[in-house]
Amino acid sequence: MDEHDMERRRFLCVLGATGAAATVAGAAGCGSDPATGVPATPFTAGRVADHPQGLWKIYRAQKVAVGRDAMGYFAFGLVCTHAGYNLSFVAADGACGGTALCTTASMSGSLVCESGHGGTFDGEGNRTAGPPMRSLPHFQVTVTAGDIRVNPGVTVAATTRSMA
Repeated sequence: MDEHDMERRRFLCVLGATGAAATVAGAAGCGSDPATGVPATPFTAGRVADHPQGLWKIYRAQKVAVGRDAMGYFAFGLVCTHAGYNLSFVAADGACGGTALCTTASMSGSLVCESGHGGTFDGEGNRTAGPPMRSLPHFQVTVTAGDIRVNPGVTVAATTRSMA
């Protein structure tokens, strides 16, 4: 889904909220999931070739990271489970960090809550420090004909992987 499709979807969600029948028909995929703070709209996360093993690809607009390990593809939210702040990536080697420059990064880095309260998570979304009591939610990933699709509206176990 490209940027224009996302803008169209947002417009239709707002338009759908103006009428009761339209709200019921348009509510799926509109807004953020209150349990995760992540927009619930499914999106295409590129092709299998875009996701080498051992790297995340960060989708800031969707507040989701997609990774690939030896077991397959997975996705998790980039919203702190403590206070709902966005998370920033900090590379283990210092090569990138913060919100602006880091779009693809090694899973050996960590995610840090932007509020500064000390919440951190590892490369698979597991809580490592600070006040968050829960790890990051993982979402359904499907791989069809080489395309990776993420559905943040469906949470799955952190161990769930999809193979190409």
